[in-house]
Amino acid sequence: MKGPRLTLYQIFARTLRRYARRPALHFDGTTLTYAELDTKATDLAACLSERGVGPGDRVALYVRNCLEFMIADQAIIKLGAAKVPLNELLAADDVGYMVEHSDAKALIAHTSFAEKLATIAGPVGRLPIKLAVRNSDHELTGFEDFETTVGAFSGVSVPAPAVKPDHPALMIYTGGTTGRPKGVLHTQESSALNLLAQVIGAEIMTDEHLLVSSPLPHSAQLVVQAGLLNGARSTIHQSFAPEAILKAIDEDKVTWTFMVPTMIYRMLDSPLIKDVDLSSLRTVLYGASPITKVRLQQAIETFGPVFLQLYGQTEAPNFITSLSKSDHLVEDFQTSCGQPVITCDVAIRDEEGKELPYGEVGEITVRSPYTLECYYKDPEKTEANYFGDWMRTGDVAYQSETGHVYLVDRAKDMIISGGMNVYSTEVENVIQEFPQVRQVMVIGIPDDDWGEAVSAFIVPNETPFDEAGLMAHCKQRLAKYKVPKRIELIDEIPLTAYGKPDKKALRGQFWTAGDRQIN
Repeated sequence: MKGPRLTLYQIFARTLRRYARRPALHFDGTTLTYAELDTKATDLAACLSERGVGPGDRVALYVRNCLEFMIADQAIIKLGAAKVPLNELLAADDVGYMVEHSDAKALIAHTSFAEKLATIAGPVGRLPIKLAVRNSDHELTGFEDFETTVGAFSGVSVPAPAVKPDHPALMIYTGGTTGRPKGVLHTQESSALNLLAQVIGAEIMTDEHLLVSSPLPHSAQLVVQAGLLNGARSTIHQSFAPEAILKAIDEDKVTWTFMVPTMIYRMLDSPLIKDVDLSSLRTVLYGASPITKVRLQQAIETFGPVFLQLYGQTEAPNFITSLSKSDHLVEDFQTSCGQPVITCDVAIRDEEGKELPYGEVGEITVRSPYTLECYYKDPEKTEANYFGDWMRTGDVAYQSETGHVYLVDRAKDMIISGGMNVYSTEVENVIQEFPQVRQVMVIGIPDDDWGEAVSAFIVPNETPFDEAGLMAHCKQRLAKYKVPKRIELIDEIPLTAYGKPDKKALRGQFWTAGDRQIN
């Protein structure tokens, strides 16, 4: 007889019991054991359940890195509900859109976001359930206090949810190449399988001490979940500060950490790195953007052979390919994003979907049990994202006979700056609204610090051009990491032979050091 299919509730109910006495999470001087995490999550689950949250219902989390994020995460799992994580760097308009588009039933938010939330009072006000986690003196109108409200449900049990493997479990928003962000929906079963892949691919052991300082609503939430799944303990920092991370590795004997390349660069450049003991580190997992070869070699020389690179997407979280620790020591592989992980098939295809032979450049396509279920409320985009059962990534690469994948460019015009995804069309749309702009093209250009710097090339319709005014406009309308780091006035936008804007030609002026247009 066929056994039961997986849900997040099944796998975490077991692990919370199994490791009950072990430390699970540490943040800002407070440590929770697995049993304490279980209790606090049950209290919140009881509170949400009493207000009508059940299997498949969306719960949005708009909080900075904190224990409450992970407590809420486990409470959502206990109810068989679906998590909608919202990045603190998002513009208010995007937050409002995501809350409405996701059909969220509840919102848990930090009080420090009061000003942003006040500007989207309509979408937020229509939510039936709102809990405020206090981290400032601000007040959130219409919100119940998290600690007081949840505390009233202490000791209240929650029955096992009637959750099914194909119920929604996670909806993460990713920037759209046109228009609004897309809601990437993952099911209970695909999320459970993805976390098992994370445990294996990220080499997370039961005795691991993880350190995470990148935003939990991004990839970091998945590695903390994977750590919990295998009995590890995780220390969470509110934000990344290189000196604080180096001290924590030294003093707390951290064995495992997750970073984006920009964070690795910051640590390498810190004067403190010469004075700390890094020998406890067994694994430094990095990804979200490629790393430059020179800086990678510096990192290996400084930290030792501890690096693992991941390549994934919101649509196939974190692990499509990985570059092993041993492959990091082979110079020919240091510009590769690795080989397909055991849970993914990878093929390079042309525009018609035909598989290409080794060495030929085409689009990376993926087949895995944890590719997205759909783009929520957008069946056309969902269908366009697949060649049969192979998911299209929009990333252009070639694959060697060893199976190593080498990224070359991005078909979707996405820029990755400091590990964060920036779609050029979104930035262009905002800049185009500025009265003095006649035409604009946004690309990523190589940057030793950010990987890629968001750069706007503008044909002005009047002079002198008010660059300060444009920057103020961008800062008001865009998340901080999407605001251009460079603005250049040009006479005309380069065009292809078909009269279309030619971003490849523009990028070619800056990507001259190698054979790829990705950094």
